[in-house]
Amino acid sequence: MDDVFDMIDTRKPGVTDMDIKLAEELLGIGFPSQYKELFKQSNNAQIDEWTLFKEAKNLNKTWDDIVRQNLDVRDEGMADDLLCIGEDDTGDKLCFRIVDAAIDGKIYLWYWPLI
Repeated sequence: MDDVFDMIDTRKPGVTDMDIKLAEELLGIGFPSQYKELFKQSNNAQIDEWTLFKEAKNLNKTWDDIVRQNLDVRDEGMADDLLCIGEDDTGDKLCFRIVDAAIDGKIYLWYWPLI
């Protein structure tokens, strides 16, 4: 985890365990422990061209929170077994895959569909 934290460009304050628990409840899935640790260290982290979504305390005032993004991305055609955790400037998404009601621990790339 330290090697990932060293790659983060922004140092926005992290969130609390309660914030993470609320996001997990709203999404209906538990996050991997390393992912939780990252958000306790830095919320809305940026790594190279990727921005990780944040755990938002007020869903009505932010577009880039993980709950809102996962509700909206379903309308864009993303599969239900993916949990979107970040994106780049082109709209491509970083995702976890949900297998048997749990996150498999790998990160996947979902390319924005060209229409």
